[in-house]
Amino acid sequence: MNQANPYWASLEAALADTSGIIVPKGEDEATYFEKLRSSIRAHATAAEKVSAIVVEPGFSHRELGTKITGYLLARSDGYWLVFEPDEGEYYCFWGSDADSLGAHGVCGNPLYCWWD
Repeated sequence: MNQANPYWASLEAALADTSGIIVPKGEDEATYFEKLRSSIRAHATAAEKVSAIVVEPGFSHRELGTKITGYLLARSDGYWLVFEPDEGEYYCFWGSDADSLGAHGVCGNPLYCWWD
């Protein structure tokens, strides 16, 4: 957990919500959700401001080619969990370099936005 990140308390509260998340077949639900939570916490970052360009398949509320800017919460192997405070929305950005991230249509629950 990253105490220095001002958005972490909101994230912790959001991690309790598991509604609408599909658990892979054969996985124990409680174990699966705790694995995701633990992975997010293990990859916690400072609240660095990052941006991504909306690319296919995109979002219903954003145009392709537009920029989303938010604050990094966790990062691992090309996945960037970002919080956009004006919307109160969590996004998954993809890419290896902060200067060329893409937003491919994944947003909502932070557990949904994170892969382990």
